[in-house]
Amino acid sequence: MSFAHEVKQEVLNANIENECCKLAFLSAVIHSCGELIKRGKDIFVVLKTDMEELFPKVNECLSTLYGEKATIERDEDNNINKLDRFIITLPINVTKRILFDCGIAKFNLDNEFSLWVGLDEHILESECCERSYVKGVFATASTSNIVLNDEKGKNRTFSGYHWEFNFVDERFCDDFSSLLFKLGITNKKSKRKNLFVLYIKEADKVSDLFALVGAYKGLLRLQNEMAIREVRNNINRQNNCLNANITKTVNASLRQVNAINKIQDTIGFESLPANLRELCLVRLANPEESLDNLTKLLSTTITKSGINHQFNRLIKIADKIENNKL
Repeated sequence: MSFAHEVKQEVLNANIENECCKLAFLSAVIHSCGELIKRGKDIFVVLKTDMEELFPKVNECLSTLYGEKATIERDEDNNINKLDRFIITLPINVTKRILFDCGIAKFNLDNEFSLWVGLDEHILESECCERSYVKGVFATASTSNIVLNDEKGKNRTFSGYHWEFNFVDERFCDDFSSLLFKLGITNKKSKRKNLFVLYIKEADKVSDLFALVGAYKGLLRLQNEMAIREVRNNINRQNNCLNANITKTVNASLRQVNAINKIQDTIGFESLPANLRELCLVRLANPEESLDNLTKLLSTTITKSGINHQFNRLIKIADKIENNKL
């Protein structure tokens, strides 16, 4: 089971207390994954989802609001990525009332109806209703590429923190985006083939989204993953810095040793001042030591800057020998 599925499962398993919030949740679910089917004078609403846990939650709302229950069956024709998918059919005898109450359809005296694809503000009477609405969309229209390390740390991953919502209708996408912004969740919009996508990339914003929908277990796991990755990144940065310093030291040492060997093979150490002669002998005996450690091996007190200056003198002498100027 993916992390995204687990988080959505946690949201669906939580209680919805108020009737107004249950209506908001039901409206969000129908908008997000519902399909309207008309057969003669009858209207059917089906919900297509890979979240089997949606069924008892929808029934909870229907039972409270209408005293009715939905039915469920496996969607044998749409097995995507080998995932089980389900079709939840709302009770036909109250379908029109549900559509009207949820702000999805309006009916005239001839029982003809027109659909409202946007978000009906009357459904969102208070902040608790807004949160329930977001929960409904979260559980049915969202997905993520976030992969967490397992307890033994085997599934090491570098996936980003990306959470997105997919919609068929642009008007509903824009309305839901505005609702998220109102609740403090920054999001961006893009189009992918025939879908309109709202996405959240920052880890902190994904954490805020989890807190908004009450996915506290998922939030703790996400924050733990963020902490693990931060520690791992810090260690990698330190190792990279250490390796870079080692490489720099080795390259500098090779250049110094090459210059010293050039001097020894041509004009000899005897032509050098006493301090440079000693430095040449100490470096040849300790080719891998840093400048800091070399200062401790010389007979005279000298700073790291001073010893670096002396090596630059030796390299200049070797360059002049190379160019036949000495």
